[in-house]
Amino acid sequence: MKLKKAIIPAAGLGTRFLPITKAVPKPMLSVLDKPTIQYIAEELDSIGIEDIVIVVSPDSDVIERHFGRNERLEQRLIADNKTELIEIEKATRKFNVQFVTQHVPNGLAGAILCAEPYVGDQPFALLLGDELLYAEAGQKPCMKRLAEIFEDTGKSVIATMEVFGDDLSKYGNIGIESEVDGVMQVNAIKEKPSVNEALSNNAIIGRYVMSGKVMGMLKDLKPKGNELYFTDALDRLAENGELLATCFEGERYDVGDKLGYIKANVEIALKSEEIGTDVAEYVKELSKRLK
Repeated sequence: MKLKKAIIPAAGLGTRFLPITKAVPKPMLSVLDKPTIQYIAEELDSIGIEDIVIVVSPDSDVIERHFGRNERLEQRLIADNKTELIEIEKATRKFNVQFVTQHVPNGLAGAILCAEPYVGDQPFALLLGDELLYAEAGQKPCMKRLAEIFEDTGKSVIATMEVFGDDLSKYGNIGIESEVDGVMQVNAIKEKPSVNEALSNNAIIGRYVMSGKVMGMLKDLKPKGNELYFTDALDRLAENGELLATCFEGERYDVGDKLGYIKANVEIALKSEEIGTDVAEYVKELSKRLK
């Protein structure tokens, strides 16, 4: 079945980035000159998805404004004949974006369920906002890889990466039954295990393609405290032999972490055609002053 829909949960409070996130939603924090949520939406270009549901918090209207039309800005850019900037502004509104508000902060599964009226029982891509994935020329974008596996098999598929030591406890962890041509059959999920409890060295990262049955499974989840856990649904898929995983090509940046956010800004600035050379020279000079 062809993949046509995507969900981007963006309703978190971003408390690790206070005080800026008191007024600016974390998905709108900029990496170089674009908010992180735009980078995430652009990952969908590789699979031709333009229908996106963004799940926002009650006070995140700035995200809607970013993806909407700003006629005053547009008219000024046209009057000033700033053709390149006009195209940059147009790129922010090329997607067909629907917004839905998550009024109750009840976890990732709860956020996904907020999008159910727009997605129904169709398969969907799911992209989490704390991670940016960057594919160089010649590398296959992560979402394209996931979509191809889903369309070949009809099974839900998640992106994974290898982690070791104490880092295992930071991620969801997968058990692997078998692997063929880089596609792993997942047989269990464990949420943030200790080193001794880990099922493998493979962690779940925030890119998924889910089959149409998943939304119904989420409706059946029992809350644990105040949260519905998405990994409970993934574990059920794994038990039924309906969950696959694959590694990805390119770089992953954890922009939900302050150090990861700084790394993303520096490395993406270095890739910039506009300022990359100047940034490289600055970094070289700066390194000489560090002790």
